[in-house]
Amino acid sequence: MNLRAILTSGLVCFFAGALYGWSALIGPLQDRFGVSTGRTGLVFSLAIVSFTCAVILIPWVMRHAATPRTVACLGLLGAVCVFAAARVGGLAPFLALFSGGFGFASGGVYIAALGVAGRSPRHRVATPAMVASFGLGGAIFGPLWRQMDARGWGLDGLDVLAVGLLVTSVAALFVQQAETAAPKDIGRPETQQGDTPIPVTQLWLVFAFGSFGGLMVLGLAAKMLDAGEVGLGMASLTLAGVAVGNTLGRLSVAVLVRQLPLRGCLMLAMGLTLLGLCAAIWQTSAALLCAGLVLVAAGYGIVAAAVPVLTRAAFGAVLFQRRFALVFSAWGVAGFMAPWAGGALFDLRGSFAMPLVLAGLSSVICLVLVRRMAKFV
Repeated sequence: MNLRAILTSGLVCFFAGALYGWSALIGPLQDRFGVSTGRTGLVFSLAIVSFTCAVILIPWVMRHAATPRTVACLGLLGAVCVFAAARVGGLAPFLALFSGGFGFASGGVYIAALGVAGRSPRHRVATPAMVASFGLGGAIFGPLWRQMDARGWGLDGLDVLAVGLLVTSVAALFVQQAETAAPKDIGRPETQQGDTPIPVTQLWLVFAFGSFGGLMVLGLAAKMLDAGEVGLGMASLTLAGVAVGNTLGRLSVAVLVRQLPLRGCLMLAMGLTLLGLCAAIWQTSAALLCAGLVLVAAGYGIVAAAVPVLTRAAFGAVLFQRRFALVFSAWGVAGFMAPWAGGALFDLRGSFAMPLVLAGLSSVICLVLVRRMAKFV
């Protein structure tokens, strides 16, 4: 895979990541359909299910899933679903098109684009860059849709996403057509097949426990700031910092892998997460709480990028997609459990102290699992 294939796939991945800017659509959805906030929450819940199903299924049902053409086809599917979702007249068809259709297309683009990056000779740089591109899409489209809604666009703001997916997907198709005669460069596994020193179950547990605290903060940051009586201006700045910290954490792995072993990257991530959680638990000021949430988001970003790089290093380019599809299900479990457990414990205690302690315990377990990994990377 050359640079053009990675760049075009990364651009499609960027627009597919807009799925994570969904919260900016709550207002337009309520204005269009007159539904409660609770019902709009179904949008992201169902989208996560569709996304996770695509990540798991695509590598197993498609023979050539790690190509720009696959990325492009899934991106085109997403463009059609988004364009149609902006024009439906009820919440049910919107859920089917946006949460079901675009959610599935987004997950498919994500795993296919990671496959493209994983087949690059410089996969340790290309893979975290691809993960960061996806996260950046959510960080940019959320604020963008908010601004567009304030100017009266409503759900028509989805057209910007549809056009972006269409243009970048067509570009990825042309790159693939121009390179069909080129020899395949799938790289070499860094360990022999069947002789990997890291079991899939261990990677699964590392991803699940390592993501738990970050996903709790990403899902409940706004509520945590409200509970901490943080002012509107500082709260808005913190939410932006959480998005930026998450994105920079992902991107930083491309640099960190040149200085640290992958085990070291994950240990650094848990160090940042635990430091941030301690600041949020024993907060003495609003600024300390805000800084803690940003640190947790940065630690989560490192985990989100380091785990796929580690999976690629452990299993090689040929097996990467299918193995990571299994490992990624850990993210789905953590993504469901962390916000739910945090919210339930807050309702029980009236404080986020216990949820944050639980997140800290999860991070410690992840740290222990990482330290027990074979030192081959």
